[in-house]
Amino acid sequence: MVCKNCKKKPIWKFTNQTQLCASCFVKYFNKKVKGTIRKYKMPIQKIKKKSLKANVINKIIMELPNRKGKLIEESLNDISNTILYTLMNDDESSLRKLLPCNQPLYFLSDKEILLYAKLKRIKGKISNEKAKIGKLKQIDDFLVSLEKKNADIRLNVVNAMLKNYS
Repeated sequence: MVCKNCKKKPIWKFTNQTQLCASCFVKYFNKKVKGTIRKYKMPIQKIKKKSLKANVINKIIMELPNRKGKLIEESLNDISNTILYTLMNDDESSLRKLLPCNQPLYFLSDKEILLYAKLKRIKGKISNEKAKIGKLKQIDDFLVSLEKKNADIRLNVVNAMLKNYS
């Protein structure tokens, strides 16, 4: 198998069997983050933390003009866990707070973030302190087990919430 764009050796495979090489994956990732920022009119401000997600966001937004506001380093994994946790705790009214407004990594999984960081030689650690506590840990474990059968389960959870609440 080869990259769909340039016919090089692939490093990333989507669930629809499309494959991308390293340079095409970096272009895809940058386009996805910048598109999310543009679509949801997110602020463009450097994140002062030193985590891997913050470093990735800072690398991508370097060339964009500043826009006032604060960015949050939540990814698809964090958002999907929080959506299920909120639904399980009968707190449906607070789902609107989870709509994309300042999370440039909203539609990107931790795996994609790690691969991008590796390719761009970005240092840092993904800290999922929220996901290691009580019910959020159970929900994350549940989603990880579902990902073995349906790799897009996290994206499906987020898209269902967006469809119903936006």
